[in-house]
Amino acid sequence: MTRYLLAGAAAAALALGAGAANAQAKFEVKIGGDAYFEAGYVDQDLDSGLRSTEFRNRMRINVIPTAKADNGLEYGARIRIRANSGTSNTRTTDADRAYIFAQGTFGQVRLGVTDSYNDDTYITAPMDYLGLGIYDAVPAWIGLSSGVAGTVTGNNILTPSVAVDNNSTKIVYYSPRFAGFQFGASYTPRNDSSATDINRTKPTAASVTTNSSGLFTDIVEVGANYNNTFGGVSLKASAGYFWGQAVDNVAGSNYKDLNAWQVGAQVGYAGFALGGGYVDFGKSGQNKIRSVFTEPTRNWNVGAQYTTGPIVIGANYKNGRDAGALGTAGDRELQVYEIGVGYTVAPGLTVQAQYDYFKVDNDASARDDKGNIVILRSVLAF
Repeated sequence: MTRYLLAGAAAAALALGAGAANAQAKFEVKIGGDAYFEAGYVDQDLDSGLRSTEFRNRMRINVIPTAKADNGLEYGARIRIRANSGTSNTRTTDADRAYIFAQGTFGQVRLGVTDSYNDDTYITAPMDYLGLGIYDAVPAWIGLSSGVAGTVTGNNILTPSVAVDNNSTKIVYYSPRFAGFQFGASYTPRNDSSATDINRTKPTAASVTTNSSGLFTDIVEVGANYNNTFGGVSLKASAGYFWGQAVDNVAGSNYKDLNAWQVGAQVGYAGFALGGGYVDFGKSGQNKIRSVFTEPTRNWNVGAQYTTGPIVIGANYKNGRDAGALGTAGDRELQVYEIGVGYTVAPGLTVQAQYDYFKVDNDASARDDKGNIVILRSVLAF
């Protein structure tokens, strides 16, 4: 029922905002994007068969056609084309955002492949010294991005927002901002279907090959954020909650439905910023079978930064836990101590450096790990 209410509200908002917007509008097409290149050095205990150095890079191009009707309704679309991962023989290019939108006094509605409301507006520890929200650098560089069985789809162990919707096709609503407050909601039919794909199959436990499933259907999200300034002091905060259905169970299985939430806050003054965030997935997607007592998936962070002119310096602590090996009682914990600095060389061009010490404690003790990471990065935003 909730999903139909959300879809109906979105349609009503569009209808009310459109009014009698019949005059031909002229579209303006904007092109922008960003790119980064980074070089990393890793020293870790579990380094058998691994090199210490590597490069990686990514480039994304946004194409955004927009128009404004004579009644004030703004509308358009956005596609983000991304040069994605791959070896020299299997490079891929994809469109990880592709949606249409309309906005006016009713707020904004997005229809298509886009972020959830929470993933677009969440607040967490200040990390401007990283740029482009590259919070996944540590798990990626130590080979922990995909994790082990139990990791929630669309999230690595340090992801600071609830992104279980996995950028699948959805409806998202953003309210206008009132006295610093904004509210939003979204509905995603299933988090493994996007763009032109049509998948009406009901997923069942019989099709799941591990003791966890990152597949959820009928995902509903509600959220809110706050952004205001008082006498030079800035305050930011956010909260979001997701729920949805796991795969249908069969004899001998008990996959847990999606119940996940996020909160975060930041305060800033005279170039200083302090903040943190907490994300909790509970046991969403886990097969809670007898004799195996795994732990919930959750993470939190706290950090501070200082910005003066073209320089930003920051430090934070990150702690992520998930179920680890689902056939073993306990959990897996990743702790990261991080410092970083960024320098704006020219408008749109930034260089950055970061150092991380990490420690992994795993319920499967053979996978315990620790080490050091140094990353140098160049970022272009246009």
